[in-house]
Amino acid sequence: MKKKSQFGSLSPQFGFMLNPYPDQRISRCPLCEKKTRQRKKPLLIHVDLNQLVALNYTCRYCLDCDLLIGHKHEIEHLLTEWFRQDAPEIIGNNYLILGTVDKKRWREGLEKSLPIDKIREYVSDFESYYEELRFTRPGYYLPDQEPPIMEPPLSQEWIKNKRVFFP
Repeated sequence: MKKKSQFGSLSPQFGFMLNPYPDQRISRCPLCEKKTRQRKKPLLIHVDLNQLVALNYTCRYCLDCDLLIGHKHEIEHLLTEWFRQDAPEIIGNNYLILGTVDKKRWREGLEKSLPIDKIREYVSDFESYYEELRFTRPGYYLPDQEPPIMEPPLSQEWIKNKRVFFP
């Protein structure tokens, strides 16, 4: 059996799922259908070109499934605001939400930047990483018809700026 590689040194916690629909809020767990709560956790996000961001974000949380659900458009908005001033060329790059950071260490990191090997000591990877959430299109369908899947809208903020230069 192949051992799964792990970024953080702390034991893995939580499952994680991303909701790509800006107009759909998650009040029930997509796995067990029970009501979700809120849980504020510092998420560690790797953005291409070797940028790590620890973002204190309020996720939806299912206590029974131990599942955190993040809203993609909110996270991308916060990342866009984060990079807009100092590194606008990073906006629109691929990113991966790696896990959660110990809250006490996250607070310390607000005051002074930590090297990556030190950060890893305080990171918990996600126990399981689910695919992005998908909803079926609402409406009436015959019993033998499968409702189509709604395509999530494209990001409005987390996109590469294409500057046009005129001679």
